[in-house]
Order: sequence, then C-alpha cells, then structure tokens
Amino acid sequence: MPNPLPYKCPVCDQPLSLNSKSYRCESNHTFDEAKEGYVNLHLVQHKRSKHPGDNVEMIASRRDFLNKGYYQMLSDAITGWLSTSSMGLQQRLLDVGCGEGYYLQQLRKASLARSAPLELAGIDLSKPAVKLAAKQKIDAQLAVINADALPFFSQSFDVLLSVFAPLNVREAQRVLKTDGHLLMVGPGESHLSGLASQIYDQVTPHQGNYQILEGDNDLQLIDEVEIKQEITVAGADVLDLLTMTPYYWHTSEEQKASIAQLESLTTTLHFYLRIYQLKSTPLN
Repeated sequence: MPNPLPYKCPVCDQPLSLNSKSYRCESNHTFDEAKEGYVNLHLVQHKRSKHPGDNVEMIASRRDFLNKGYYQMLSDAITGWLSTSSMGLQQRLLDVGCGEGYYLQQLRKASLARSAPLELAGIDLSKPAVKLAAKQKIDAQLAVINADALPFFSQSFDVLLSVFAPLNVREAQRVLKTDGHLLMVGPGESHLSGLASQIYDQVTPHQGNYQILEGDNDLQLIDEVEIKQEITVAGADVLDLLTMTPYYWHTSEEQKASIAQLESLTTTLHFYLRIYQLKSTPLN
C-alpha cells in the first residue's frame, strides 16, 4: 500500500515509525507488526475483558454468511454512493469497526474495477477479526484498537465508514478532514424481523443507531439511502446469520438448536445508509 498513514502512539501520541517489523515512537514505545501485516495498538490497561470484541465463532459465521452475497445490496449501496458522488473513489477511507474486512474487500474491488485509487484503513477491537481481515490481502492498513482512540492524526481521512459498529463521534470528527464524509449504516425498523420472530413472542421494531449524532452541529446529514429486501436463507447459513448477530446472546440453547434445524428462513433485510458531512473540525 503506497504511503501508509503514520500511526499515533496510543501511549504518548507521537508518530510511530515502522522499522524491522516493529512500530516505535521517539519515546521507545514499541508495537510489533503481526506476520499477517496488522498491528495491535490496544493497550492492556484499556481492555475491559481478556478477549474484547467479537469472538472467533461470530467472526467466522459473519465471514461465511457475507461471502454468500446475502448483504450484497448493502455493499453495492456503499460503493455506489461513493462512486457516483462528487468524491468518486479517489479517497482515503477508514472503516471504523471493520471486522473481518468484508466491506473493505468490496471497496477494494470497486476501486480496482474503476481504476480509481482508494487508500483503505480499518480498525476493530477484535484481534481475531483484524487478523482475518489482514489475511484477505486487500491492501489495507489494519490495526486492533478501540474506536474511542483512533490511532491516526487529525484530519487524516476523506471518508469514515461505520457499519453496525460503535462510533465515538468526537474521534470521528477529529480524524475526518473538513468537508469529509461519514457513511453510517444502521438497522431499519424491520431488519431481520423473520429471525427475531424465531426468538421472541413479540418483535420490537429497531430504533436505529443514529441517536449519538442527533443535535451535532458539526456533522450535517446530507443524504439517506434506504435498503430493504426480503431474502431466504438456506441450510447452515441460518445458524451463521444468528451467530453473527447480537440475537445470539439472547437466544436459549433450545432456540439455537431449533433454528439450526431449519431448512430455510425468510426474513427482511432493512438498512439505512446515512451520509454526513463534517462542516468544521473540532480543536484537538
């Protein structure tokens, strides 16, 4: 990847330089690059659990499910908005909560198809997820770290992408360039209602995940795309769908076994892609 962005040391905020497979700052804080090409910048004292973020089972299920193309219309909406907007695909983009790298991979494919250079970076709290993303060889700069402490300097990115992931609004504003864009994906009211009905007697409509941006004077909503489609999930993909979602943690063992035995499941996919533009950059 040409001209990777310098990482910001999570201890002292100085630039980290890569030398002999180790990132080091002037204060000699050192972080080794993994053989897959990512770096773990999540400090031990900041961990709230031994293995933070999505576990291996959730990550594998999401990889298998997404690679079957079930969410293709969502990735098409993301790449389509970028390619048809005034920005085009010649941008520097950070995927905040990149997981196993599915959307980064789709963005890279779109970039190559249009011969439009797109510099990609991704962060996630889950080490197994970032490790898997790095194995995809999608030419992206990848790091393990919390979204509350993005490891980049201010005004580094033209675009931030957040797909069903935690977002620190202040940090997002800090690393975005003025007039840069935040693409935020959250659930529509009926998202996965067919799956939810297998778990709950009464399905409650989703409220979305945009409340954290309400009343923000710096990020202005400039566009919204609604994506809604009914799909039929077959065979083992049904259990993968359950396992990759938060529903998994609210499902009894009996319900999991029952869902795993389903030959197919028809459900609604319902997303909102909201695009915000940063009108002013907060002071550091």
